Amino acid sequence: MKIRLGTIDFLNALPLCDKLSREDDRWEIVEALPSELANHLKSGEIDVGLVPQVEACRDARYRIVPGHCISCDGEVGSILLFCRKEWRDLGVVAVDQASSSSVALLQVLRHLDGLPPLELMETRSDLSLFENPNPPEAILLIGDAALGHLSSPLERIDLGQAWKERTGLPFVFAVWLARDELPTWVVAGLGEAARLGLASRDQIANDFSRSHPEIFDRSAASDYLHRCICYHLGKEQQEALVSFHRLRAEIDPRLDRDWYPRYLEVDR
Repeated sequence: MKIRLGTIDFLNALPLCDKLSREDDRWEIVEALPSELANHLKSGEIDVGLVPQVEACRDARYRIVPGHCISCDGEVGSILLFCRKEWRDLGVVAVDQASSSSVALLQVLRHLDGLPPLELMETRSDLSLFENPNPPEAILLIGDAALGHLSSPLERIDLGQAWKERTGLPFVFAVWLARDELPTWVVAGLGEAARLGLASRDQIANDFSRSHPEIFDRSAASDYLHRCICYHLGKEQQEALVSFHRLRAEIDPRLDRDWYPRYLEVDR
């Protein structure tokens, strides 16, 4: 069976995805935005994908592939809310749906602070929106788009840091998510790609900075991959997944508060 594998091209995902063998004819690699991969997984267009963690509760067939994730333990630098007003006074925020986990985190942070939910304006997320005649009160940027504006003088909130300050937990942005029938040889392939990619973070940073000099120089890209992004899906990250879901369920009664992440059995 040929496995259809969904990957993303953000810098923070490259240590997990860059070393996947394009020559392995047992799988086909599909590259898209995180939210698009979530839709592909739901429709059956892919069998496993690096998708926003909030997708894990949306289908009883879904299993998280153990081992690796994309997470942070404090400041992350690539999930930023740029604001024209104080946090407590915000009402409307421009977002794109490239990552539903980041959008959900935004609302959970409001909930933790006892503030009303934000009205989300789905559009392209670009700081040039602030120049419109009727600009949004804040703009959420994620991934490489956020990294490209780290030097902006605008007031901003790092959502990874905000979550850490309120909960003391790391935050998981994306996981490898699969249907239960995923062959276990794929898990080994994902693990080997991660091992090679994590050992090659400096080279990945160098290549990225050469192709995206407007975002990062080599030193900053390497620091981001080593210091800001965590890739191990350990007990703390698993606890954070549960805590985040419980908080989301307090906001959205449609969610099952007792849901618990299901992990792929790798010893079958």
